[in-house]
Amino acid sequence: MATILIDEPRDLDSEEAIVRSWRREQFGRLGFDPVIARLLAESAADLGLARRLRGCGCPVPLAFRILA
Repeated sequence: MATILIDEPRDLDSEEAIVRSWRREQFGRLGFDPVIARLLAESAADLGLARRLRGCGCPVPLAFRILA
């Protein structure tokens, strides 16, 4: 099994890095695995929609497909 390591980009200003880190944490709390949480955090995925989907019992794989 391969291990995927993803480093934080070095060229982000600190505020943007803080926001992305917070978004990554929020997606993680919704049940997305770390890699998917990071992809969603770095995209324009709607965190509010993710919360509503998961709150209604939408499975993580389907929620990811809707958000991505």
